[in-house]
Amino acid sequence: MFQQLEEQQKAVQEKLAAQILEVISGEGLVTVRMTGNKEVRSVIIDRNHPGYADPDLVEDHLVLAMNDAIRQATELEKNILQEWMSSVLPGGLGALGGLFG
Repeated sequence: MFQQLEEQQKAVQEKLAAQILEVISGEGLVTVRMTGNKEVRSVIIDRNHPGYADPDLVEDHLVLAMNDAIRQATELEKNILQEWMSSVLPGGLGALGGLFG
């Protein structure tokens, strides 16, 4: 049973790693791509964007995009874990449902 749980947990991690989230900030100034397990895949800064000339603006939008991507990845992780927990626990999440909310 323990090995089965390990395999299921690995499948959850693989599912998260396969999900790519893309967050755009500053009307296209900054684009961040991150996996569901919070691995940054790319950061793109549009050098042709009018805001590119303002380094403070670029930094602000980079922070906004990164934080939004992390929030989205966390929400995705929560949803996938709830789905997994409901599949392994008899009767769904039951009293454990509040752990992920």
